[in-house]
Amino acid sequence: MYILAFETTGKNASVACIDEEGELICENSDGTYNHLQSLIPMTSSLLKKSGIAVRDISCVAASAGPGSFTGIRIGVTTARAFAQAAGIPCIAVPTLQTFVYNVEDYQGLVCPMLDARREQIYGGAYIWAEDKTDIKTVIPGGAYGADEYLELLPELGVCDIMFFGDGMQKASSVAKMALKLWNEGKQISYGGFTPMYMRKAEAERKLEAAQNG
Repeated sequence: MYILAFETTGKNASVACIDEEGELICENSDGTYNHLQSLIPMTSSLLKKSGIAVRDISCVAASAGPGSFTGIRIGVTTARAFAQAAGIPCIAVPTLQTFVYNVEDYQGLVCPMLDARREQIYGGAYIWAEDKTDIKTVIPGGAYGADEYLELLPELGVCDIMFFGDGMQKASSVAKMALKLWNEGKQISYGGFTPMYMRKAEAERKLEAAQNG
């Protein structure tokens, strides 16, 4: 069993494949916001190097957001198309929670902070459960003003905090969380895989403002 995972919500696209034992192989792009050009070639390269055939893939996962609206659409659309063509299910992976898998031995609070523009960030706060089999949400993922988000942290009473930005987003972490969701039976059909934007796109917001103005 293999899960193919895409990460396209940040500046650098990446792809990973994980088996049921948690063994990983990854391919990362050095280019910035070149997801549309790089994702499929990286996927082909990863499968070729590893000797994994498309028929060996049991599920395809993608980082579903929040993050770059264009990046999210590319990752989700690619995952849906791959799943439809291969006749396999998808897993929608919440982007902010994947950062916890970057520091699997860390006991403190993991705080991703991604640029959401319009003087906001996408943020949340997460911590490993004591048995390290689950992730506890301390601050729900969402769009916050930077000051608003930072003011929430002292109220938590947690001294050990680690912040993460866009550059730490990797498909390896997406794959690890996808494996957890797979084991929990969280697979969905390609038609049910929708992005987790967490707020409206700028173009949509301007259109609604014009219509209501």
